[in-house]
Amino acid sequence: MGFYSPPELVDVTIEKGVDKAKASVLTLSVLGFAAGMFIGLAGIAFIRAMGTMPAEWGSLVLLIGACVFPFGLICLLLAGGELVTGNMMVVSMALFAKRITGKEWLRNIAIVTIFNFIGAFFVAYFFGHLAGALQGDFAARTILVAQGRTKDDFLQAFLSGIACNILVSTGVYLNFAAKDFMGKIAGIWLPIMGFVMSGFQHVVANMFIIPAGILAGGVTWGDFWMNMIPVFLGNVIGGGGFIAFMYFAAYKIGTGKNASSK
Repeated sequence: MGFYSPPELVDVTIEKGVDKAKASVLTLSVLGFAAGMFIGLAGIAFIRAMGTMPAEWGSLVLLIGACVFPFGLICLLLAGGELVTGNMMVVSMALFAKRITGKEWLRNIAIVTIFNFIGAFFVAYFFGHLAGALQGDFAARTILVAQGRTKDDFLQAFLSGIACNILVSTGVYLNFAAKDFMGKIAGIWLPIMGFVMSGFQHVVANMFIIPAGILAGGVTWGDFWMNMIPVFLGNVIGGGGFIAFMYFAAYKIGTGKNASSK
């Protein structure tokens, strides 16, 4: 078959989670930076795709941007990258299987989060700001998108973060399920387009979008941190508490085939 069955997919994900948890600091740092960079580049394309389209076009504007943004996750998953939102699902699956420790889980999440931010901010500052990709006619759209990320209160941002990483982690999960290149692209594309179209909050995307808005003069660093905390926590619950735990419970706990026996 060109894909793994659902029970097989749980085993595949657990093994990937173990590999990620035990990767070296250098590997996690470089691939974490790469993932943040790709998400940032996708963010630039997302904003420029919507560009100066009039507000009267309504949801069509967002749909166009949503169709463009998934290439960032496609690049980092197929070329190589460590994205913290995906790892919240993958590494958590290994933790549930008792193949790694809580300390190893925390180490992976912490290192990848830091370098995702460095990569995303690098793109916002050097390519969006200094190179001018988000200046001029695109500055107003940059500010509008950044303000849209920071307007939610704590509970709204938290719940939006949960919904977001249910979809993002599903995209990562479907990428593992497919064995061929085009199957992986399709599996990633649709859930990511869905989260963007729905306006849900993704912590790494926000690590690019909000600093880009700060550099454009539309939001503040205070807005950034007030967004990061609830969105990060929501993303953890969406990836680890929903996708990872649901499938682990269904195919390991529910069947009595807990992978910890390996």
